[in-house]
Amino acid sequence: MGGFKMNRKFMSIKHCLLKKISSMSPNDKLPSERDLIEEFGVSRPTIQKALSDLENERIIYRIPRQGSFVSDLRLRKSLNKLKSFAEDLRSTGDTPSTRLISFEIIEASETVARQLDIKPGDPVYYLIRLRFKNGDPIIYDDSYFAPFSVKGITCDVLVDSIYQFIESHGMKVSMSKETISAVLPPEAIAKALELQEDEPVIKLDMVAYLSDGRPFEYTISHKNPKKYLLELHSYR
Repeated sequence: MGGFKMNRKFMSIKHCLLKKISSMSPNDKLPSERDLIEEFGVSRPTIQKALSDLENERIIYRIPRQGSFVSDLRLRKSLNKLKSFAEDLRSTGDTPSTRLISFEIIEASETVARQLDIKPGDPVYYLIRLRFKNGDPIIYDDSYFAPFSVKGITCDVLVDSIYQFIESHGMKVSMSKETISAVLPPEAIAKALELQEDEPVIKLDMVAYLSDGRPFEYTISHKNPKKYLLELHSYR
């Protein structure tokens, strides 16, 4: 019975914290644990458990010796981990979806050939995809794939997880090199991302490699900065 009462109290406090957070802005600092204990009249373990749950759900984040802060609810993309778009969103409990705008085999330009370590004029798989988070457009991708990596791929895979397809065929996706910039997008991309023409986007040029060192993907992404946050961890 005691555990049931404790659980009810914890859920009530978590609900109160969510209500408080809903009126705050991203990166605002929450009151200290001591202040929350006094405000809600509960024990420290109850407050700590509620804060821990909110952190696990990415509603807040905590900085040692500084406190708890309201998270920015944009998609956080860690540059330390190479994941597919679908894997990124599913790991945070969000719903990914993709609209395949076009898919064709074309001749590689000099730029694409250089990135994929092939000859200009060699065939590459070229696709344009608009990526959605919970129904909102957040990424516009122009992607070029070396044919050896996606031979036999189908349209349903192109809108789900190409990386899973590649690894299911005995290849191992290993690493990527990425270049990031802020640009004003072309009109068509701004419209697709539901942005004004004068609103900048995050532009990311990425080359992905297999574990044997072969480059297999070159993607130019335009990302809506209102919905997307790049996150970089540095260690010493």
